[in-house]
Amino acid sequence: MTKQNYAFIFFTMLLISIVVSAGTFTGTVWYLKKHNSFNLSEIVGNFSLQDDTRAQQPSFHSLDKLVLSVKGQRQTHFVMLELALETHQPEQIKNIDNYMPVVRNSLLKLFSNKTYEQLQNQPTIDSLQEEIKETLLTAFADTHLANDIDDVLLTKYVVQ
Repeated sequence: MTKQNYAFIFFTMLLISIVVSAGTFTGTVWYLKKHNSFNLSEIVGNFSLQDDTRAQQPSFHSLDKLVLSVKGQRQTHFVMLELALETHQPEQIKNIDNYMPVVRNSLLKLFSNKTYEQLQNQPTIDSLQEEIKETLLTAFADTHLANDIDDVLLTKYVVQ
């Protein structure tokens, strides 16, 4: 074989390799777009410095007000809660309002085990807030939302 034959074989193999790689990439992008699991703007956005600074800033999503009853020694009392979720993935958590029945149910279960006296003697609001956070994360354990919730904040807490 001559040098020309080696050069021809080398360039042919190089050309075939480029065509196969381009075809594989194009096929992968087409497949992922068809199955709605690919967003090129998210990938490109990760390389932007402006988007990185925005992603580091937390976003807050307020939930509907909740009014729950708790037992007291003499009468039934009420607890009014307003919660906000802290996240660094606001796009992922925008549909959490559809899960309000799950939130209500989990908090109803949590507060059904508490009494008015326990809530009045709660050492800090932080411990109650942490308990609520753990309850919601457990409730969302089977959904994608559990990974997107960074913190649960009590924005209003009234026991009457």
